[in-house]
Amino acid sequence: MSTLLAPKYTEVDKIPLGQRIEEIKKEKGGYYSNVAMAGRLGIHTETLRLMLKGKREIYTFELEKIAKDLKLPIDRIMQSDIRNQTDELNELLRKRTKEMLQRAWVIVNELVAGAMGLSEKGNSLNSLAKVQYFQRSFDDAHTTWLKALEYAKKLHERYAKKHLLNIVTANLMMTYSIRKEYSHLEELLDVVELAFANDPLKMGMAEYTRMKIQEERGDYELAKQHAHRSFKYFEETGSNEQIGNGLINLAHCEYRLGNYRASANALAEAIEFVKPFENILILAVKEYVKSLMQLRDYPTVVKMVEAYHTLALEYPDYWAKLQIMYTFAKDDPSYAERIACDLHLDVNIRYHACKSLMEFYSEKRDFESVVRYYEKSRLLMDKKRTFLNEEGF
Repeated sequence: MSTLLAPKYTEVDKIPLGQRIEEIKKEKGGYYSNVAMAGRLGIHTETLRLMLKGKREIYTFELEKIAKDLKLPIDRIMQSDIRNQTDELNELLRKRTKEMLQRAWVIVNELVAGAMGLSEKGNSLNSLAKVQYFQRSFDDAHTTWLKALEYAKKLHERYAKKHLLNIVTANLMMTYSIRKEYSHLEELLDVVELAFANDPLKMGMAEYTRMKIQEERGDYELAKQHAHRSFKYFEETGSNEQIGNGLINLAHCEYRLGNYRASANALAEAIEFVKPFENILILAVKEYVKSLMQLRDYPTVVKMVEAYHTLALEYPDYWAKLQIMYTFAKDDPSYAERIACDLHLDVNIRYHACKSLMEFYSEKRDFESVVRYYEKSRLLMDKKRTFLNEEGF
């Protein structure tokens, strides 16, 4: 390729260069109509149209003139100015410690504030919603994804681009489920299944969402049926990542039904599929250990916790949960006790560590320790009188 040619795609969102220019100029208004802009650039209107539609290559000198006319640096058009921020954000969201999410919040708000054009605005809002979701601000995440959906719809209508629409509808399926807005969710699912009937990934995600709806309603058998259909769609994708996710979801349903051996078997298979994907792998390992605990297979619990100790350290919440289970497998309370006292960990995890220690010491008939961790758990959680909210009081 000649070095005289400008890059075909932007650096971060991989937007076709012509589309990126068109999105920005449409946002800037009538001064940047094709006729007016072509006149200022000294080219024919049809030439500009072909450039914007990707039917004619854009040369570097032409991109320089376009940038000057748009009153923007070339780096802003090409998104090279946000490359470092985006790379850092992606890394922060991969591990997601509390401190990392605080830094991610700063970065993503800077990206949203500086976004230009449908694609960049939609993608930055999607990133903002992800941060909100990981911060457990589910209502805010839902609202932000609804805003991103409007950009995704326009991208689909104007440029036949489905990528953002795929992502945003999938995330909205999840947040509708969390918010228990089942009427709106099932409406969205009907649209998704009609629009993406030939897309096994999308259909798998839709079936997963139906699984969550039935789980919330307490129908675990029907939830398992949807999980199985979801897994079959994910198999069609040929993606090890998605197949692994499907197995994890199926294992979750088996666990809820008390089928711990079936759950463990599915998770053991999932682990093999997701080994290249550390953030999914550590979840599969944690869930596998949880099923093994129910089976009282303590030797395998010890083996798994020790084998994945280094990886787990990269994910503090999962590491802490594995350490709590390790206490029972090793018959040694010191592991859960360290979790209960670690102020760097989420308060809910420390609470669960205390609850686990109450159970551990109760089995040992060490009631003094049971009371000690009961008091500690009370300090960690809301001190309201829970009996006041009991039905019939």
